[in-house]
Amino acid sequence: MGWDLINIDTIRSRHQILTYQLKQGTKSSYYLMDGTKGLLPERLSFIPYSGKDGIRKAYSEIDGRYKINEPGLYYLMNERKIHTKLIPVKNYSQFIGWGEIDERFRIYDLLILYSANGCQHDFQIHHFKGLAKIELLESVCNYLQSFLMQKAS
Repeated sequence: MGWDLINIDTIRSRHQILTYQLKQGTKSSYYLMDGTKGLLPERLSFIPYSGKDGIRKAYSEIDGRYKINEPGLYYLMNERKIHTKLIPVKNYSQFIGWGEIDERFRIYDLLILYSANGCQHDFQIHHFKGLAKIELLESVCNYLQSFLMQKAS
């Protein structure tokens, strides 16, 4: 599974970055510091995964809820709640994991979490609209790995 499954320009056009920073005095509450407002809630929790394991093993999850007057792409879905378990990405250990929003509502938006500090202070969510399909994951991860390497240099 490689670049031939999806055009790199398509991946790039669907890529948005959100940076969340740990709220001082908390262990799991992060606030949006940079990125597109109105996409995900401005506050998210990053916690160890507490649900049952299905076919994919998860170690962590993110949860959030839009405030009543907070605009958001997924505001009308699931009583303003956002949740996804984060599944490790085989061969891409630099990523915390990947999740999706939300197949239960026939939305297949891919989220890939990245943190240079293991989420101790902050993390980035790389949001890819409509690309949460397992057959596209490796192509998106290849793109994201290259993107992050170019940013670092």
